[in-house]
Amino acid sequence: MTTNEWVIPFYKYQFEWLRDIESEMTSYLEKDAEKIEEQIGNNFESMLDIGAGIGSIARALDARGISMTTLELVPELVVASKLRSPKTIDVHLGDFYTYTFPTQFDVVSYFDGFGIGTDDDQLMLLNRMKTWMKDDGCALIDIYTPDYWRTIAAGQKMKIDDAERIYSFDEENCRMIDSWWHNENPEEVVTQSLRCYAIDEISAMCKKAGLTITGIFPGGAMDFDKWIYTETASLSSCLSYRIKLNKD
Repeated sequence: MTTNEWVIPFYKYQFEWLRDIESEMTSYLEKDAEKIEEQIGNNFESMLDIGAGIGSIARALDARGISMTTLELVPELVVASKLRSPKTIDVHLGDFYTYTFPTQFDVVSYFDGFGIGTDDDQLMLLNRMKTWMKDDGCALIDIYTPDYWRTIAAGQKMKIDDAERIYSFDEENCRMIDSWWHNENPEEVVTQSLRCYAIDEISAMCKKAGLTITGIFPGGAMDFDKWIYTETASLSSCLSYRIKLNKD
């Protein structure tokens, strides 16, 4: 098992092409960390965040006294994370389909990225996340919604810093498609493809992994006509929702 070959170049170039705005996001990250604690709903001491990028949310949670461990596949993002993070955060480079940890965690999270591979890949990942959770621990995972990407986002094009992007939807495989290119090299396109799941679909998959959804939290939505982002939309209109999982 290896992660899809598009993953490393997509996230590498996305990081290179975007302006570094983390310093401008302090308030947002603090609110997000607070929201995560509310969604977990009980005191916890340790957390593993996979697909952690440059570790922004890990640093926000570390500042709240949580013992953070991160796992990220893209070497450039891990370098950036280590440069920015305090020594209290345990930063790892590796593939979450194969990487192992010697300990378990109160919380395992995967924000903004679930759905990279096939359904079998996702099921394998859920089983691995279960092994990383303590028996009384939980997981938090962001799930992309089919209807938003099918009916609202598909066809939308936008400029972001030195890059442009366009959304589309793969109906046959129920996947959101997000293609990026640099303004100076529009012929060199990198694309991410993430499987979208309705609640009943992801619930059935979690059951196969011995996990039960114990919380559902709608995310935000973009109104492309008004160019306004709503941080919390209805479950029927959000671009993604977050699920909390506990072991059966």
